[in-house]
Amino acid sequence: MNLSFEQIKKIAVGAITVAEKHDGIHFYRSTQKQIDAWTALKPDIGIRAACATGVRLDFHTTSKYIRFGTAGGQKYEVYVDGLFREYFDMHESETKEGYVELNEENYPVADEHRVTLYLSAHNEEAVVTFVELDDGASIVPHRFDTKMLFIGDSITQGHAADRDSLSYANRVSRYFNAESIVNGNGSAYFHETTFDVPDFKPDTVIVALGTNDFDHFKSKEEMVYHANAYLKMVAENYGKSAKLFYISPIWRGDLFKRERAVGTFYDCRKTLSDIAVSHGFIHVDGLTLVPHSPEFFMDKYIHPNNVGFGIYAENLIREILKHQ
Repeated sequence: MNLSFEQIKKIAVGAITVAEKHDGIHFYRSTQKQIDAWTALKPDIGIRAACATGVRLDFHTTSKYIRFGTAGGQKYEVYVDGLFREYFDMHESETKEGYVELNEENYPVADEHRVTLYLSAHNEEAVVTFVELDDGASIVPHRFDTKMLFIGDSITQGHAADRDSLSYANRVSRYFNAESIVNGNGSAYFHETTFDVPDFKPDTVIVALGTNDFDHFKSKEEMVYHANAYLKMVAENYGKSAKLFYISPIWRGDLFKRERAVGTFYDCRKTLSDIAVSHGFIHVDGLTLVPHSPEFFMDKYIHPNNVGFGIYAENLIREILKHQ
């Protein structure tokens, strides 16, 4: 049976809006206001803001298989019972379809399985044309224990992970069994026009911006103005009901030896963390999250690779648990 739009919408996680269009079903984890704001500031970021980073279909079913089709987006991943099962590169697929047997000899055979389909997360919109299960199979949305909102740049978006599900935000979400929105956009920086409050009430908000601010702003005063305005809005809208964490920029190779208009990289980190703390955020020092060695970075100095993301997530989980 092919799932209806309403059935797919009910099992979509991490999406603020699910829209049925002429080419299929689109999933948005940014509001239209945010997409428009980023597009006005820098069109490339607007494109990334429209991608389905962190969005997945997550449900329990008695079906013996799942088949799905796509009309947009490259990387799709299927987890079964919490374990990675299959990866599909739709740019290399002639059919633009994925198929996974849920009861295989190499995996536990059961009457019911949890299926998690991670949607394409980068550079183009994820578009699902159909999701097919056995006729008469049950389909029950997965139940979560908490809600988390991640705000950040390409590192939060999981830019360098070979598999999008291996980004630090997705790993942390799985650990806490969290319904999460991953609002990370490559090249993003602090700018209050990009803030919005979707219909989502998180228990934890994690902001990880700053490394692009070091290069972007033309003066320290300009950086302070935008960071202060943005973090104030986050605190005013979420501070009474959620724990707020600010992750200062992680290790960036030899940048500590350089100086920009905002000062040194060290000065930039301290300025931003001080602003965050003044608004009630718990500061997580980014220098404690990923080892200071090129081998843990895809590009040797800024974007963690799969191993680096694993260590990042492990250490961030430890910091979050301290405050539960």
